[in-house]
Amino acid sequence: MCGRYTNEAELSDIKLAFDVEQLELYRDWKPTYNVTPSYGPGVEQLIVVQTKEGKRSLRLGRFWLIPANWKQPLKELPTAFNARSEELARRGLWKKPFESHRCLVPATGWREFRGEAGKKHAHHFHLARTLFAFAGLCSTWISPDGEAVDTFAIVTTEPTPLAASVHDRMPLVVTPEHYADWLGASDPERVLAEAKRDAFALPFEVYESDPIGNNGRYEGPRVLERAPSTAPSAPAQGELFGAKPAKTERS
Repeated sequence: MCGRYTNEAELSDIKLAFDVEQLELYRDWKPTYNVTPSYGPGVEQLIVVQTKEGKRSLRLGRFWLIPANWKQPLKELPTAFNARSEELARRGLWKKPFESHRCLVPATGWREFRGEAGKKHAHHFHLARTLFAFAGLCSTWISPDGEAVDTFAIVTTEPTPLAASVHDRMPLVVTPEHYADWLGASDPERVLAEAKRDAFALPFEVYESDPIGNNGRYEGPRVLERAPSTAPSAPAQGELFGAKPAKTERS
């Protein structure tokens, strides 16, 4: 799974990289180093969606998908910040978003954790600090107060051999040639298969990073630093990774 990620890009670079035509942001956004899942307000992150007019729009969404028809208290939500690619077409929670509400989640890296509880080692994955996108599913939920709330989940998939040395899942990264189809194609299963195929060839790098990244309350660039006990050697070349997220504080 993917429960911590980083988006340290500037808004202008994100707009350019994803050919964004519209900004639908209700507050300022700034680069964020330790994005943590939350169904509560105040920590929304950027997602790219396609409007009914076919334009690409940049919105803010909560990193925990809330189904559009959800009527119960939010604390009753299932864990819904990661969506397994194998379940998208058949599980009720994901089926409708997969069919018609897909999004791109801008990112510059993500972290996975390995080890015993309380002693987990953080591993930071990136593509030479290049901006990229996770495959995402999104939903617009209407709160009891009548507020329209955008939410999203990151799609995960089977790991490459190198990814499996860290965890048994990895986030699905969409390559630029699949952006248009992921956002708007009418045959999502084909797009999913092609996106998974091409993602496995991406030359990601990984290094053990500062364990402070395991703390969902911490926000700052320190999460990108190498672990104090790690020698400054060249990062390992990999493909794509994923992991079990650290315990999330619900808000």
